[in-house]
Amino acid sequence: MNHKGATNGRSLSEGNPQKIRVLMYHRIVDAIGLSIGYPRQCLHVNEFRRHLTFLERWGFTAITFEDYRLFQAGELNLPKKPVILTFDDGYQDTYELAFPVLREFGMRAVVFVVGDRGLKESVWDQPAILPTAPLMTGEQILELHRAGFEIGSHSLTHERLPSLSREKAWEEISRSRELLEILLNAPVLSFAFPYGESNETTKKMLLDAGYTIGCATYTGPPTFGSDPFEIRRTLVPSATETFGMGVRTLLPFGYYSWLRWKAKVVFTNARMMASGDGEVEAEPVLEGVNLAEKS
Repeated sequence: MNHKGATNGRSLSEGNPQKIRVLMYHRIVDAIGLSIGYPRQCLHVNEFRRHLTFLERWGFTAITFEDYRLFQAGELNLPKKPVILTFDDGYQDTYELAFPVLREFGMRAVVFVVGDRGLKESVWDQPAILPTAPLMTGEQILELHRAGFEIGSHSLTHERLPSLSREKAWEEISRSRELLEILLNAPVLSFAFPYGESNETTKKMLLDAGYTIGCATYTGPPTFGSDPFEIRRTLVPSATETFGMGVRTLLPFGYYSWLRWKAKVVFTNARMMASGDGEVEAEPVLEGVNLAEKS
């Protein structure tokens, strides 16, 4: 199958950065049982190919955060329909299954990996949530980088950063960048918060550590770039067919999910106040997960 390259076959024209769509994936698998049993974390490779077919047919161009930085610097124009495909955790299936399909379509992606190269499998996964799986090797990460994929940091060891001491959180953020830059011999400027958990302190740490982009999951403003250190992403779960892809990419889905999330936060805070427990900080990531599952 000979697909037209998403970045090579289409001319770039002046685009609107607010139209950038950011999609989030975790594992691309070839086992039906995983995609059925863990629909938020696992997507069958055949479904993934259908997603890319949809994006190609509707004229989307896959870009990276580096392309966005070049646009900001006045060195690159954006395509009319830009989309950024992101993969968290650096699973080996990303290299073995997602990478060949992306190359087939001439598309690139942003892959967030942990900086501690001593971690060989996803020890942060729990069997009740997702079975552990092998992670990419350093050479596999390098191959993605050489193919034009952007490699970002997913912290040092995939810890919940807001729950750590300031010193430990800083190590997770800064040391991971240092180690990945040594591996790649290139700048690492993008970061994805593990579990999507961040606060103003950790976001400020990203800036201090030299990052220019911080990716959340279900939090952050609905418009791309409004808060570069809390980029809202759209999860694409298993069984997302053409209609679901259209909702997530062609409609203002970011505004819709943001409004639902904010409404849920307000309701949760009101309930806490009524129960006498006091107001809680309005960034419950798990609430966002539930909303995304229903969307």
